[in-house]
Amino acid sequence: MRVLIQILKNFACISLIIITVSCETDITDDISLASSPPKLVINGGLERSVNTPLSSQEFRLTTTNNFLSDDPNPIISDAIVSITDGTTVWGFNHQGNGVYSNSDITLQLTKNYTITIDWNGDTYKGSDTLNEVPKFDDFFAVFEEGTIFSPEGYFLKFNSTDPINVKNYYYNRLFRNGEFLISPDPGNSQNLITSDEFFDGKQRTNVDINGEINFQLGETATGQQLGISKNYFDYLFELFTQTGNTGISFGGNPPPATIRSNVINTTIPSNRAVGFFYVVDIEEKSLLIEE
Repeated sequence: MRVLIQILKNFACISLIIITVSCETDITDDISLASSPPKLVINGGLERSVNTPLSSQEFRLTTTNNFLSDDPNPIISDAIVSITDGTTVWGFNHQGNGVYSNSDITLQLTKNYTITIDWNGDTYKGSDTLNEVPKFDDFFAVFEEGTIFSPEGYFLKFNSTDPINVKNYYYNRLFRNGEFLISPDPGNSQNLITSDEFFDGKQRTNVDINGEINFQLGETATGQQLGISKNYFDYLFELFTQTGNTGISFGGNPPPATIRSNVINTTIPSNRAVGFFYVVDIEEKSLLIEE
């Protein structure tokens, strides 16, 4: 009798599973998400590079899309944009595709720069400070055999000496043939950004610019170390942590949880912008990958 009861129980469970599976229904078309007013998105900031000086400073302004939209973010072409260091004011003009630029501004170390954006009846403001980045002591590529975790190839590395008794924050960027490279990975919050808390005043050797991206023979590899502010460091840490497993774009729709921008809506404070207005100092070098 016990065996029969157990058989009947098992049959009932299997039947329930079959019914459950067979009753699955695609309800994607029935999902309705409330739309919200578009938010201003700032993508970019001011960059000082001694090795490869920029002919102009530029960044891009767009708005957020609806959550499920696959369309590009709508551009903002009618904003009034200016930046000041507290003494001089520079106007930034729309050049097309949401890009605003100025070719007259010259960045100075330790200066604080404030952006003002007038758009859609609101005024936005954000500030960041230019912190000096140390030079590369050495810059090179190392060939590494493939493993179960990564394919074989050449990886960019550098040596650099951190200034003593100065609080520094760093961000590494990588380019292949001029194209910016980054992979959505939770490790970015530990590998691509760092503070000098544990190496103040010391030389760092064999530092991976991005240990997950390699190069092949004939490619031009460019590596950058950026000197960034504490606020930008905190922003990137949250951004990399949240986008690590989702693949959400770094300049598009907001991640699952709100990451606070440093660009504040002074007209309606609750209607915050998305993105970060940064000011960075760049140490950069390039090399052609050869045997």
